[in-house]
Amino acid sequence: MRLIAKLKTFAASTGLYICYLLGACILTMLVEAMLVFFIDHIVLLSYPVLTVIRIVIYSLGVPAIIGVLGYYEGYREAECSLGETAGSFFLALIVHILFAMLFKFQGFISGAVRFTAGFIHNQWNITQQTLVENTPYSLFLIVFLAYSILYFAVLFLCKYFGSRKRICDRAELRRNETED
Repeated sequence: MRLIAKLKTFAASTGLYICYLLGACILTMLVEAMLVFFIDHIVLLSYPVLTVIRIVIYSLGVPAIIGVLGYYEGYREAECSLGETAGSFFLALIVHILFAMLFKFQGFISGAVRFTAGFIHNQWNITQQTLVENTPYSLFLIVFLAYSILYFAVLFLCKYFGSRKRICDRAELRRNETED
């Protein structure tokens, strides 16, 4: 019985992390589209500069959203297991990379991977066409792996600090109960 409960929790966590990853990428894409639209209409910028702006927005936005969700999850659960988090996140990454490959690493599904890989390979000669056509597919996978490590680190650390905060809050409440 206990094994079945653990498997259900593991599956639920995996589904939750898939939603975290996809939701964070989609929400950041909406913010990026709005910001780039306004910036491009105020100041006429070249594509390489807009690519750098996109990389910064996605590289900060997606981990920030994942961090907030991880902190809330850790606070709610009041515990953080590295093994369970890593296992669930790894399975979520498998689904995430399959979707990212299906949509050719578009920003709405993979965050900054497309822009970062394209910029690393093409540097300041990047155009919208060379972003995908000239960039080796293996570079997309390497950059995806690097961002996945970043996302996991942010998720785990924020989840850990959320659980620690919950434990401290409980201890403070119990201390106040005994003084009355």
